[in-house]
Order: sequence, then structure tokens, then C-alpha cells
Amino acid sequence: MAKDVDLFTAAMADVKPLAGRKHAAAKAVIPRPKAEEASRPQKRSRAAPGLTAAPELTLDDHNFDHDTARALGRGKLVPQASLDLHGMTLAAAERAVGNFLDAAVTRDFRIVLIVTGKGARLEGGRVLGGRIRAEFVGWLNRADNRGRVRGVRPAHPRHGGGGAFYVLLRRRSSASSRALRATPQR
Repeated sequence: MAKDVDLFTAAMADVKPLAGRKHAAAKAVIPRPKAEEASRPQKRSRAAPGLTAAPELTLDDHNFDHDTARALGRGKLVPQASLDLHGMTLAAAERAVGNFLDAAVTRDFRIVLIVTGKGARLEGGRVLGGRIRAEFVGWLNRADNRGRVRGVRPAHPRHGGGGAFYVLLRRRSSASSRALRATPQR
């Protein structure tokens, strides 16, 4: 970053202000330290070689169809189950997410709400984000959870806003649903 500032200063050294305009005093630019990489979830690819893996989940609406995202935003669609991770350690929260998603898929839920908490707090004059919130999408991208999850996005303010996420689950295949139904005898 300091190289960019030096290059800019060198390029602007011979520039003269327009007539009739006040010359602004050059302020020293102090580059801010970059945010820690730990705040972004680590990408983990555990797909077998030769198999095409589903694309990584991100916090956007691209994995939610338009109608589902709109219904959630308007309050017409509510999550079928919710999980609150407040007060849990990272390991306990990760296990709880896996177990919760497994139970939700077994019950054939479509949309669930997982509350991670915003985690914003001041420490030493700096705002730090929550560890569970930072790791959450990474947990969903793990191979055991990725097959269950179709999409994830931040929740509407009435459901927790930035401290909660809607998780769109994949439907079970129709073959497994047919196997569960009683077949008529002829």
C-alpha cells in the first residue's frame, strides 16, 4: 500500500492547482492494517478427485430462488426450525450445527434459522467480530454439510439480522421419499 502512495505522490508532484482555487494541504496518508484473514471462512475442498464439487457457499442471494428470498423478506415464509449458538464454544457450535442440519433434513425441512450472534465487541479500541459467525459458512462448506445445504444468507432483522442466517436445505430425492411411503399391494 505504501508503494501506491509513493507512486501517487510522485505522479502528482508537478501538478498545479487551477487558478482561483485554494491549494489543499497534502495530508499524510497512513495505511490501515488489513483485516485479519481469520475473519473469512477457510475454503476446504474435500471432494474426491475427479468429481465435480458443488460451488462454495457464500453469503448472498444467488443460492436462494427469487420467490423464496422475497417471501422471507416480506415475512410470508418463516423458518421451520431454529438453532441458537450463543454461549457455545467453537467445537460445540460446529457439532450442534451438524446435528441440527442432519435432524432438519431428516424431517424434510426447507428453511431453517441459525443464530450465531453478531459478536461485535470492543477490545483494545478495536471492533472484533464473533468467531462462530466467522467460521459458520466454512462449516456449511464442509463435505458432510455441503450435501445438505443449498444456500445461506443473512436473516431479516425480525429474525436476528446480521447475527442470524437463513439456511436453505436440499430436498431429499424423490426416490428416498418413495421408499418411505407404503406401496399398495396388488
